[in-house]
Amino acid sequence: MIPEIIHQIWSGKDGPLPDLLKEWGQSWIKYHPGWKYELWDSGRINSFIHECFPEYVDVYNQFPYDIQRWDAIRYLILWKTGGMYVDFDYECLEPLGDILRGKECCFSMEPETHIHPESKEASRNFNNALMACSPNHPFIMEIIKEVFSGKDPGYPASDKFHYVLSTTGPIVLMNTYEKYDHKDDIYLIPAELVSPLGVKEIRLLASGVKNQYFEYFEEKIKRAKAIHYFWGSWKQ
Repeated sequence: MIPEIIHQIWSGKDGPLPDLLKEWGQSWIKYHPGWKYELWDSGRINSFIHECFPEYVDVYNQFPYDIQRWDAIRYLILWKTGGMYVDFDYECLEPLGDILRGKECCFSMEPETHIHPESKEASRNFNNALMACSPNHPFIMEIIKEVFSGKDPGYPASDKFHYVLSTTGPIVLMNTYEKYDHKDDIYLIPAELVSPLGVKEIRLLASGVKNQYFEYFEEKIKRAKAIHYFWGSWKQ
C-alpha cells in the first residue's frame, strides 16, 4: 500500500522557490487534502541521509552535480517512508488516488517522442519526476544499489546531460527495470494521464499560442490528471 504522503525537494541552495513552481507545488496539496506533505531542503536531506543511510554518505557527497544528489535522495526517501515523490515542475489537475490505489510501485511514463536512444522500448520510457511506492519496495532498493554502485556510466562527467541520466536519472531506472524479474509488480502510469505533452509541445504552449491551438491542447490533456512541464533547470 502506498502511504498518503507527498514528497517534494527544493534544496534552497539556488535561492527561494520561484513563485510558479510554488504554485504548481500547491496544486498537489489542493488535490490531495488528506495527504501529508513533506518538503525536503538541504538541511533536512543531510540529516536524513546521515541518520538513515550513513553507508551512502561518501558516494552521495562525491557526486559531481547537485542534481545527482537530488535524484539519489528521492529514492532513499521513498524506500524509507514510501509515498509519492513529485518534481516541482509538475502541476496536478486531479487527484491521483484512484491511479495509485492497490498499487505498490508506480512511475510516470513519458510521451513516445521522448524515447531515449539508450532505451528504445517505449513500454519502459519512464522517469523519476513522479514516482510512488510502498516503503521498502524491492525495486527501489535495486535502483539504490545501482545509483550508489560507482559503475562507469559510459559518459564523461563533462557530458552532464548523459552522465546524470545514466548515473542517477531515468536511464538507470529503465535499465534496472529491464533486468528486474518482477516487472508485474511495477505500474507504469500512461503518459496521457500524467505527462500528456512533450517538450516541444510545452515550448509551443509557453510561446503564447495556446488560443491558436486551443482544440489541439484540449484534446491532448482531456484525460490528464497532471502535466509535467519539463522545466529542466539542472541542464543549464
